[in-house]
Amino acid sequence: MATRHPENSAQERVAQHLLGTLNDALALAQRYREAEGFRGYVRSRLRLVVPALALILLTGFACAMAAVLLFIGPRPLAALAGLLLAPVLLAGSLFVQLYVFFAWLEERALARSLGHRTGPAPGRFAAWTERKLGADLGRLPRVPWVLAALFVFLPIAVLTQLAPKSAALLIVLLALAPILYARFDR
Repeated sequence: MATRHPENSAQERVAQHLLGTLNDALALAQRYREAEGFRGYVRSRLRLVVPALALILLTGFACAMAAVLLFIGPRPLAALAGLLLAPVLLAGSLFVQLYVFFAWLEERALARSLGHRTGPAPGRFAAWTERKLGADLGRLPRVPWVLAALFVFLPIAVLTQLAPKSAALLIVLLALAPILYARFDR
């Protein structure tokens, strides 16, 4: 007697999402190595890329610290869980942020080399930032939302509860970073 398995179980969908994102990130790294236009774009804008990378690193550490702060307390096993979870959150947060940032940079490099946007017209916010702030955000990359929720948004939400002023400053910096990058990327 054969047992039936659902064609797309939740576990398979999660695995496909994770492997798909990992494959996309590896392909992005390969394109960076092979495409001189993309690599040249990043190199020529190091004065903008380096501060963005520093913010990404800071955000990764903040996400990791959220786990430590959440579980720290009188119970040693809970504190140990937070300490063990911190490197996972750091790695996951850095992966998601770097993937999205470099995918965005690739879109910008491609738009520059072609002389026009590569995708659909920008949304209301992007049009507003371009008109009011002189910052062309361009086409936004595909975001791995499940990973972003687990490794970035959830830890920042926890941090907002535990250290509201620090979290507010981080959120403002994260919101301003792409706008400032686009503004000075001329």
